[in-house]
Amino acid sequence: MTTSNKIDDGIFFNAVIQGHTITVQLPPSITPALSGLPLRSRTYVGRSGELSSLLDQLDPSTSQQETARFAAVVGMAGVGKTELALQAAAEAEKRVGWFPGGILFINLFGYDNERYLSPEQALGSLLIALGIPGEQIPSDLPDRTRLYRSILSAYASRGKHILVVIDNASSDGQVEPLLPSHDDGTAIVTSRHSLAVGARILDLEVLEPSASVELVRRVLFQARGENDSRVAHEQDQAHALVELCGNLPLALQICAALLADSPSRPISSLVQALFAAHARLDRLKREDRAVRAVFELSYLQLSEDQARIFRLLPLNPGPDISSRAAAHLTGDTNIEVALEDLARAHLIEPGATWGRWRLHDLLRLYADEKGRELAELDKREFSLERVLFFYLATTTSANLILKERNGHGEDEVEALEWLEEERSNLVAAVQTGHDIGVDLAFALDEFFHLRRYFDDWITVLNSALKALRMQGDLYREGWALSALAQVLYHVRRFDEALEIGEAALDACQRSGHRYGEEVALNASSQSLYHLGRYRESVEVGLKAVEILRELGDPQAAKALGGLALALQEIDVQEAIPLHRYAVSDCQAREDRHGEAAMRNLLGMALRKSGEFTEAAQEHRAAATLYQEFGDHHGEAAALGSYGLALQGAGRYAEAIEAHWQDVRLCEETGDRHALAEALDNLALAHRRAGQLDDAVAIYRQASEIFHEVGDPSMGGLAIGGSGRTFEEAGRFDEAIQAYREAVQSFRNANDRESLLMALETLGITLLKAGLNEESDKVREEFMTLASALDAR
Repeated sequence: MTTSNKIDDGIFFNAVIQGHTITVQLPPSITPALSGLPLRSRTYVGRSGELSSLLDQLDPSTSQQETARFAAVVGMAGVGKTELALQAAAEAEKRVGWFPGGILFINLFGYDNERYLSPEQALGSLLIALGIPGEQIPSDLPDRTRLYRSILSAYASRGKHILVVIDNASSDGQVEPLLPSHDDGTAIVTSRHSLAVGARILDLEVLEPSASVELVRRVLFQARGENDSRVAHEQDQAHALVELCGNLPLALQICAALLADSPSRPISSLVQALFAAHARLDRLKREDRAVRAVFELSYLQLSEDQARIFRLLPLNPGPDISSRAAAHLTGDTNIEVALEDLARAHLIEPGATWGRWRLHDLLRLYADEKGRELAELDKREFSLERVLFFYLATTTSANLILKERNGHGEDEVEALEWLEEERSNLVAAVQTGHDIGVDLAFALDEFFHLRRYFDDWITVLNSALKALRMQGDLYREGWALSALAQVLYHVRRFDEALEIGEAALDACQRSGHRYGEEVALNASSQSLYHLGRYRESVEVGLKAVEILRELGDPQAAKALGGLALALQEIDVQEAIPLHRYAVSDCQAREDRHGEAAMRNLLGMALRKSGEFTEAAQEHRAAATLYQEFGDHHGEAAALGSYGLALQGAGRYAEAIEAHWQDVRLCEETGDRHALAEALDNLALAHRRAGQLDDAVAIYRQASEIFHEVGDPSMGGLAIGGSGRTFEEAGRFDEAIQAYREAVQSFRNANDRESLLMALETLGITLLKAGLNEESDKVREEFMTLASALDAR
């Protein structure tokens, strides 16, 4: 190879070139050094979108004058930045006319103190790869940079553009001298930091679970061939494995290699080994590849303050943390700067919204391990108490605002926004077992009720109960049991609600907690009502009302209004005055949320007594009140009742519109069961309006959702509605098929009362259609079931 340099208007000092213009005469052919990339993985998976985006950035035909053709692939340690860069470079090398000058690759070891390459060292290697003899390479960084860029420019001017791949850079200063000039070159940079070097940044996340499993499968196939079917035979364990690895490619590769080393080892064995979180990082290593080692290199780059904050972040119990909560956790009021530094280092990641931060699962384990080593120095226990008390104090304040609401004020909006944003953290905080967590569980009641987060509510109450029993606190245990009975009623687990209600009543009576008794009795009364035990419901409900009266609680009238719901089933005319009294009482106390609930109950009683016009007025008023303070669940329920009242009055077009509003609100809130109920009511309105095809389609949709959410009994009622619609249209074959589906739904639900009615309907319709033989069989089943129910 022959290389000559012609220098104009410059001075040559030994090995140092200083010149105004440097012209490089290129060798006639590309040296092997310009086309040698490290081996890329043959098991690459799950990055098609990112690869496509990176290639678009490299494509010379789409280059933009305003943006240098530099791409920076950034992300946490082990996420696969280098592999993506290698895949893109190899693909680009194949593309005709893209980089005929070849590809330069260099690893800067930016996070390894022992192997770290300075820009001078890196440029020396690159210049040698470009064919410059060592003795002709300048010693000074600016001169090396100038020579390097001149060579790349000379290649570009001859139509031989070169792609430069700069791997594992830790800072702007380390990588900037290695970049080509903006007009003459293209580069890919990988880093754990978001570098400010004029590059288009591509943030690389962990793999999707399905891609993670596929990666393990491919590694095993490559190592052991098609006979290794462990992933196919242990699908659940494979998913558990990738979850334990946090879908981090480095950890997945290590685990797959461990499995490949031992072909007889089941995946479940490795899952079991990794399951103990405290040992997970220790086990994720194989020879020179260790997750801890990768993380350690990043950690050692941190300042003392940054390292302390990193070690404390795992104490936050939830999936992410706000800057405000982090300030309380660490005691650092200027926390935002440190968090941004940690994010640039990809030791933490920005959350879904600005001002929130999260740790990858494995980094959380690593940071927690470091934190435990320095627990005394970091004052970990005190830090945990600080952040938990912050969550408790803010939640208590927000909960009080919601309890006292009389409209959709600014304070209420802010309170709800904060609670929504922190919900996962608050639930996790209760589960820490800390004393503060019990108080936090009780402080979330209004929010969980308003937003219908019943699963979360059950979770925090069970956690609180566990802690209270360990403390021997019977008084608050009774209160927690009462609240749990109430929540179980809301999720229609009526038998469980009765059982828990009895335990709550016992605990409250023994500890003298009168309000707890009232809540337990009220939950039991409501459960009894929904189980069809109306007289018992009234009897138990009256005991709850008496306690409130004894305590002089103004909520007694509202409780009486709720009690009247069961009374409606016994004597609706007796119930209506109680409902009116409850509405008036709420109005006098300016309890607008209570007024909305009582108006809706009054509307139900009026509807039952045939007073549809007045019922519609009450339901409409309730919906308006609910809308004022943003209770979309309450508004949806009131609109559904409003539509039913309009149906009773024969105002079908208005009813259909009301039910559609109900459907839209349920879709917005994500309440699938309520959505199915809204669709069922809408189908009934279309049926009564004579719009039979619409009715059938909507009944079918409602039934599918009921089955989807695990309520086959309601699904049977909905599909039965479509059967009645078919029957009214004289379409008996379709009606019979629908009734058969309804019967099967009730069988699946073990709902024997509904099954009895469905069998009767099916048998009669079969007779109408002249299918006497099948009708006889259905009648026989009906009689057997009727006898069994009578005997019971």
